[in-house]
Amino acid sequence: MAQRRPVPTYHGPLDPAAIAALAERVGLALIAVALPVAVGAFVGLALTAGSLPAATEAAAAALSGPLTTARGLSWLFYVSTLGTALGCWILGLGLLLDGLDL
Repeated sequence: MAQRRPVPTYHGPLDPAAIAALAERVGLALIAVALPVAVGAFVGLALTAGSLPAATEAAAAALSGPLTTARGLSWLFYVSTLGTALGCWILGLGLLLDGLDL
């Protein structure tokens, strides 16, 4: 009678479940840090611009140019928006790996 051997699994640092958990934590941390800064910078732009349409135009102008040309609140808005987007991508990667059940 042949014995059935278990399929070897790797549970090291490159385990997909460990990577998924790490990516979810890092993504959530980036979002938790960058999103309030982005909202605060937009409120600051709105207060300095005087109206909501002018603030929206200022925010769009800040995001449409290169990172090196923005100054002050525009630069802070740009960087925090990029941080929020990066956090969303990393969180999405973690959720995707978590849902694959590898």
